[in-house]
Parts: sequence; structure tokens; C-alpha cells
Amino acid sequence: MKSRAQKGAAAVLLATVLAVTAGSAATEPEEPGWYARLVTSRGTIVARLHPEQAPQSVAHFVALARGELVWNDPFTGEPKKERYYDGLTIHKAVVGQRFEVGDPTASGQGYAPFFLPHEGFGPIDFSRGGRLGNTRAGGGLISASMFFVSSEGLPWLNGRHPCFGTVIEGREVVDSISSVKTDSIERPLEPIILETVEIFSVGDPAPLPEAEYYEPKKPKLELRDDILKGGKWGIQRPKGGKAPKQEGADR
Repeated sequence: MKSRAQKGAAAVLLATVLAVTAGSAATEPEEPGWYARLVTSRGTIVARLHPEQAPQSVAHFVALARGELVWNDPFTGEPKKERYYDGLTIHKAVVGQRFEVGDPTASGQGYAPFFLPHEGFGPIDFSRGGRLGNTRAGGGLISASMFFVSSEGLPWLNGRHPCFGTVIEGREVVDSISSVKTDSIERPLEPIILETVEIFSVGDPAPLPEAEYYEPKKPKLELRDDILKGGKWGIQRPKGGKAPKQEGADR
């Protein structure tokens, strides 16, 4: 026969399982479409994806989450084909704004394995909180792997960052992560982990688009006229002589 302690433990376990099951059923979306469940060490976030507005943003997000694309390990350089987001550290949290994730180096400075065309600038934008968007990688490039989740409206990001998802459950988790204490470069002092990203559908939505390789245009570097002509930032060369010595310039 089981002891009272064993029976009590079994009852607690059963209650926990039932509560989790009931909670999962209660938060299952009803509207047909494609969704992502982001399981973090601070709770779960469910977002509806918007392939009709940002097809390649969604396609790359889903393919990386499922482990369908080959990417190079930033530490070893070896190619990998596995679930990209599982176990990554949330590397940035901006109080009252957003949190960012998607860099295996956990620095926010890692080189993106894929890039995106300029898309996702539709009616669903960052004027309201609870949006998923791709980060920019410098030089006007848009990362296909790093993304952020906003906690408040960030309208100044409209037209600059693709908006590819809307949070429908777990806004309190987004707010909690976005408001954690950080260091001087906005990295959470206590690590927060994106444990896994699960992609699922409700109803019978149209198939997701395939992730297409995008070769970003190289930024065109041009010297401004004032530099070429020795203007404000240029160096005036006197006729028949050397350029004057510049304070602080490299010798």
C-alpha cells in the first residue's frame, strides 16, 4: 500500500498535469492560420505569423525553427542543419520596448547566416506592442535569423523592420523579459533562455512559402564632394606642398 506521503505526491503531480493540460487547451488559438509557440525560461509566448505580409521573413523563421536550413556554427565554422533557436540566450532587453534573440554568440554582434529582402511593411506594424520583427544587421541589411518581440508601440520602426508576427498569448511574459535588469549594453544580468520554438497551424491555412536565398546588395561607398574637394572634413593641400599636419591624425 502507498503511504500518505506517496498518495499526496501523486495527487499533486496529477493536479499539476491537469492544470498544464487545461492551460494548454485554454490558450489554443481558434482563428485559422500559422502560429509560433516560443517557450522561454520565463514563460510561453504564442504569436500568429503573417506570411501574407512578410513571406520571406516567416519562411526563414519557420525553416530555422524547424531545422530545415544549413547554417555555419559561429564558433567552429562547421555547417549545421538543426533547430536554430532552441537553447539560445536572449541577448538584449530594452526596458519598455522589446527583447531580442537569435544570435548563437549571445552578443547581438554575430553575423547573420541569412538575409531578407525589404518586405513586411504592411498594415500590421509596430504602432502597437506585441509584434515580432527582424533586426537590422548594419549597412541597411535585414537579418533573417535575429528577431525582436516588442512590449510597447514602436512606430519609429515602421518601414525599417519587417513585421512578421503578432503576440496573441503571453504578453505578460514579453513585458517581464523586456523589463529585467541589464548591464551597460542592455544584456540581461540573469540569463533568459529561448528553450524552443514550435511551429503549428490551426485549421487549413495556405502552405507556407519556401525560404529563398537572398543575396543582399553590397552598400555603395561614395566619398562626399566636401571630402573630395577638401571641404569641412577634407585636407587642403597647398600648391606645391604637403598636406598640413592634422591634430590627432595617424602619423
